[in-house]
Amino acid sequence: MPQMILTVIQARDGGTRFPGKIRADICGQSMLARVVERVSLIGLPFVVAMPHPDDNENDVLTRFVRLARGNPLVDAFVRITADCPLLDVSLAGYCVNLYRAGGTDFVGTTPEMDGLDCEVFSRTALLTCDLAAHGRAREHVTRWMRRNLSPTLVNWAPEPLRWSVDDESGLDFVRQVYRSCDLCAHAIPHHTNSATGIGGGDRILCVDLHQVESGGLEECRAADILRTRMGAKWKYESMA
Repeated sequence: MPQMILTVIQARDGGTRFPGKIRADICGQSMLARVVERVSLIGLPFVVAMPHPDDNENDVLTRFVRLARGNPLVDAFVRITADCPLLDVSLAGYCVNLYRAGGTDFVGTTPEMDGLDCEVFSRTALLTCDLAAHGRAREHVTRWMRRNLSPTLVNWAPEPLRWSVDDESGLDFVRQVYRSCDLCAHAIPHHTNSATGIGGGDRILCVDLHQVESGGLEECRAADILRTRMGAKWKYESMA
């Protein structure tokens, strides 16, 4: 029997670094609406998970557990954060397919993929994490899973990315990308290359090319902008 998988867009209107960012305009739509646009292309049912008024915003794990208990037929969850308006739909689909192939309770992108973050985990993994995780591990939701469940990790970044929206400079960056490249704005996936051949697991994003629906390739007109937030100069917190 096929597994039922639910995509959860994790969002909040508060926060300390950039409160209200999910409502920020990106070329005519809010950032949250842009993320919803992309998630809708993954082809799975999805919900937006906002904290209840009486919730502790730093205990995001409880938000996911509440969703799981309210949806007892769901076998697994895809976690997407609302600050990733450049989410690559093909990457998310790849993570889902890796999970469906079996052998692991957790598939997720590495920290180098900041802004393209996607995680898929089983109901069992989520409920076990709820029992075991404490403190900041509950804010980051999957930190305990990454450390304890022999995860399958995906890294397509040619260099570390910083494509999420954490502050005003990140928002300005995303707006520039949307204005410069219609293909980026419409969630057309970037092309990937594999050193081991077609279908290889060692894919690398080709930032200067998009894979269009016809099967051909088209130039990414925002490639130079995207590269301004790539490279080892960006520091990221390891979730391993």
